[in-house]
Amino acid sequence: MKFILLRWVKYYTKEIAKALEVTIFGAIIIGSVVWIKYKPAYEVELFGEKLGYIENKDNLELEYQNFIENVTGNVAFKEKTTFPKYELKLINRDKQTEEKEILLALESTVKTTYRTYAVTVDGEKKTSVATEEEAKNIVESLKSDVDADMIGLNIGIIEEYTDDLQLQSTEEASGILNTFKVAKITAYNNEQEAKRKVVEEDAKKKIISTKTVQNVGTIAGINLARPVSGSITSRYGSRSSIRSGRHTGLDIATSKGTPITPIAPGTVTCAQRKGSYGNLVIINHGNGIESYYAHCSEIYAGVGQKVDCSTVISAVGSTGNSTGPHLHLEIRQNGTPLNPEDYLY
Repeated sequence: MKFILLRWVKYYTKEIAKALEVTIFGAIIIGSVVWIKYKPAYEVELFGEKLGYIENKDNLELEYQNFIENVTGNVAFKEKTTFPKYELKLINRDKQTEEKEILLALESTVKTTYRTYAVTVDGEKKTSVATEEEAKNIVESLKSDVDADMIGLNIGIIEEYTDDLQLQSTEEASGILNTFKVAKITAYNNEQEAKRKVVEEDAKKKIISTKTVQNVGTIAGINLARPVSGSITSRYGSRSSIRSGRHTGLDIATSKGTPITPIAPGTVTCAQRKGSYGNLVIINHGNGIESYYAHCSEIYAGVGQKVDCSTVISAVGSTGNSTGPHLHLEIRQNGTPLNPEDYLY
């Protein structure tokens, strides 16, 4: 009985070994065929859409991350908005994988936020440029030939973040903003002209209509008249704690708002705020003679305007380096200050 059982075990052991040999051999054959014909690859899916196949998902993820971290130029930062799905599959060995195309598809889903610099007028954005330096240069250029505060040119710079990059070149931005600058200058000039006319008409009614322009002196063949009446508070050549050198004019104190008329007919060459003079009007009378009217509370004349001794050009004030309402009057001949008292007071 033991002998029969032993023979039976040996017989089936051999049969099992043969079957295993056949199975292993078959598996090797099948594996070889599969290896020759197919290769492993990852199928990439994004937003439910199958984009294609890649060989190495780690490499793809690395390149994707490098793209997100690469922040240059006006790019402030980048954010992932989605994450791809990967499924390992066997594909025909002849099939080309699509790493570049899939990477581009992933990059297109990244949300990019840009940093730009907006130039504003009265707090409202008017244009955007790439750098803060560009914005500062534009603002400085716009303010270089005007008194921004006087004409109401409230211009500023703000840093902004946007996902829609729309930039202008320096030339384009300057052109856009210059339009607003011109509008501000025009509005200011119109406002000053309106004020000048009102004050001039009022002054004519109150003063000029009852006043005969009286010539009180001459210089270089030009008849002169007094611009205002008042008390002399600081004479030509005097020194003071509020000025560094000798006084180049004559200070005539009178009430704020008193109309100022020119000492002689001429053409206005300056009508703006200017340093320690405050609001200043300069008139060219010809023959090298100029007159200065400083510290005005208002300016009514405009550059290029022809005036005479009855034209109200400004009003007495205390702007600039001043301790109270008065007219600082200068007379210059070929740029050299003269003593107004020698000709007028």
